Amino acid sequence: MGGMGGAMGGDAPITSAVYMVIVNDGQAADELVGASSDVAATAETHETTIVNDVMRMQPVKGIPVPAAGKVELKPGGYHVMLIGVMRDLKPGDRFTVKLRFQKSGEVTVIPEVRQP
Repeated sequence: MGGMGGAMGGDAPITSAVYMVIVNDGQAADELVGASSDVAATAETHETTIVNDVMRMQPVKGIPVPAAGKVELKPGGYHVMLIGVMRDLKPGDRFTVKLRFQKSGEVTVIPEVRQP
């Protein structure tokens, strides 16, 4: 798991992306439908797409996790976007992210900040 931070410039809120591998050991598919963090005002599930050679990050309603499978949240794909980061995040720092799944409920993870 890892996160990386960076400012968008001007008065835009500071944002950071959280990446991880989510493993579903169950026999039923699940979906990551939300998140929250102690270091950000808002956390959203996002997906990076390329449209007409332009990379865009956009919110998604959920991130599917297949039964007896996994999904990787990684640069260029799905991720948890932290918006309005309230403190400096330096490599090696850890913080709390609560993931909300449609079937499995809430799961808390503690990612470590890594160099972008």
